[in-house]
Amino acid sequence: MMRVLRLVVLALLPVLVLALLLGRAGAAQRSPGWWDPDGVGSGSDWHYRVPVTMPSTSSVNSTAKVDIDFAALMTELGISGTFDSNSVRVVRPGGTISTIQEYSGTIYAGASDSTGNARGEVRWIVQDSGVQTYYVYFDITANGAKAANPQTPINGNFEQSSSGTQLPNGWTSATRTNAAYDLQVRPSESVSVTSDGGPYNNPTTTDGTPLTGSFSYLLGARTNNEPANGNVSQTEATRLTRTITVPATNPGNLVVRWRVEGWDSDINATTTFDNLHIRVTTAGGAVTEIVGPATNNYANAPFSPNYGSSAVTNPNPGFGQYNGFDMGLNGNHTLGMTVALHSQPWWTRTISLSAYAGQTVTLSFGTTHLQLFKSWFHLDDIEWSVVSGTLGNAEGFGVGATSPAGSLAPGQVVTVTAVVDANPTAASNPVTADLVNGSGTSVASAVKLYNDGTHGDTTANDATWTNNGSDSGNPTYTVPLSSGSSSGWIVRVYAKDASTSTQGSNGMIHRNGLGVPLVLANWWNIDQASFSVDAASVGLSKTMTVVSDGVNSSNFKTIPGARVQYCVTISNSGTASAGTVVGTDSLPGTLSYVTGSLKSGADCSSSATGEDDNAIGSDETDPIGASFASSSVTITRGSLAPSTSFAVTYQANVN
Repeated sequence: MMRVLRLVVLALLPVLVLALLLGRAGAAQRSPGWWDPDGVGSGSDWHYRVPVTMPSTSSVNSTAKVDIDFAALMTELGISGTFDSNSVRVVRPGGTISTIQEYSGTIYAGASDSTGNARGEVRWIVQDSGVQTYYVYFDITANGAKAANPQTPINGNFEQSSSGTQLPNGWTSATRTNAAYDLQVRPSESVSVTSDGGPYNNPTTTDGTPLTGSFSYLLGARTNNEPANGNVSQTEATRLTRTITVPATNPGNLVVRWRVEGWDSDINATTTFDNLHIRVTTAGGAVTEIVGPATNNYANAPFSPNYGSSAVTNPNPGFGQYNGFDMGLNGNHTLGMTVALHSQPWWTRTISLSAYAGQTVTLSFGTTHLQLFKSWFHLDDIEWSVVSGTLGNAEGFGVGATSPAGSLAPGQVVTVTAVVDANPTAASNPVTADLVNGSGTSVASAVKLYNDGTHGDTTANDATWTNNGSDSGNPTYTVPLSSGSSSGWIVRVYAKDASTSTQGSNGMIHRNGLGVPLVLANWWNIDQASFSVDAASVGLSKTMTVVSDGVNSSNFKTIPGARVQYCVTISNSGTASAGTVVGTDSLPGTLSYVTGSLKSGADCSSSATGEDDNAIGSDETDPIGASFASSSVTITRGSLAPSTSFAVTYQANVN
């Protein structure tokens, strides 16, 4: 007998909203985790960075040094804009900013450089030993001009101070016995100076050019000598100090650089004429002079403009001529030096710091003066325990697509949650998303997640914004009810900044050397989340068995008076649970339902011996309900898990 069954599945589906969270990326983010100096909701955001890998010789308190061409990195990222020289920040491996750091745009590759070519030298004091990856962050002015770096600089090159500053930023102390002495940061300059003692007033134009960069430090008696002290030596007439902590392992070297200028002379530690002394003093008070009369090393490290304790003669060196060094009036060297008469070279002394490993020591740069014969000194590029880092490829700010994840069901609204630690700009550069289904077909493109006129474009650093579909121009996407189970659905999020792209997609940050299609593999500020659609697939089958016919003892026939048993099996072959399942089976007039014959079970066999209709659904542990009324059998179940089934049997008499 042909019978018609109807099956209805009522799926109870949660509704999800479309949301974008502005903040730091979570662990689920596949883009790099990003540094946010002032937290979500305030301050500035950085958009670009470059990793710097430190060598194994890098120790805590080492001085890290790396030359960076930011213009080249911007080309690598496929962006153009005006480099923001204030934006350079060094961030430690754990995501905190380095305590002592600096960027000098006037120095590159150990030489003076233009400030307008977007490159320079970055230094910081190492706080994480061994092979570690630091990050140097930078930006362009179009993404919001950054304030000057507030961190303490190393400033051994004096580039982090203004002209005329007595105590350079980052240094410990600067003192002088009288205001007539020079003690200040100076720019590059040529200064006319006249000797205060004669008799050889040559030359009058002196060199004030820094060794590198825009500034050096001047100490001594260039502008004035000290007229009030008579012919008495003024020890420590000027003094500049710096306290440093030497690495406990791999302490490296101390390098000092200075220039000598003037007319006076000195010879050794027994005299107290015009001289420079550079010393290292331990916490316990032990003093080592590395440049100065106590070293008795004038030929290799001159500490006064001339050598000698008397006036210059022919053939003896001495005070009276400008930068005569070891030469008498005949111009002949007496100590084997090779510098030219009246020349103004920079000198360098390098000493090992191994004797001071793990100690805090004070570097001091001091001068001694008499009343006559001006003498002065320049300092520049003082450095210690230097280790060089290796640059990696530049990266752009990350966007993290954190949802959807796992699976959705037909009828659900696709929730897109993205974490962005940078500020999208204006209507032309919103955060958007594309949605691709499991077959690779785009089903929604350029869905605006973060561009409603008040979030992310006119207001920076919004903490949270949820789009529930009511905002104009910000649609949601709902998985069609007709969708079957499938995997490989993708939500791809794009977060643009204010840069101009050289790869044809403004606001996007290109990965070094990769293609231009806007996919995760090629661009830094793209991320995607994968999910599957899990749908219920409910089916049913029905079998009939003649259990008696009132005539035969076997091989029963469907004849009037016979009794038949039906088994209805309902199954879910999909990957998602079905909601309330309702099945109905209508009996024709040729059949009469046998009261009390409804039974249920996992399959036809167990159902035939299961509970009768009075018990089906009557207790809390039985998920199946069945009843007979108005010539129809109705079967209900609250839910049906994937890959499961159940059966209901009942009997009827043939009229």
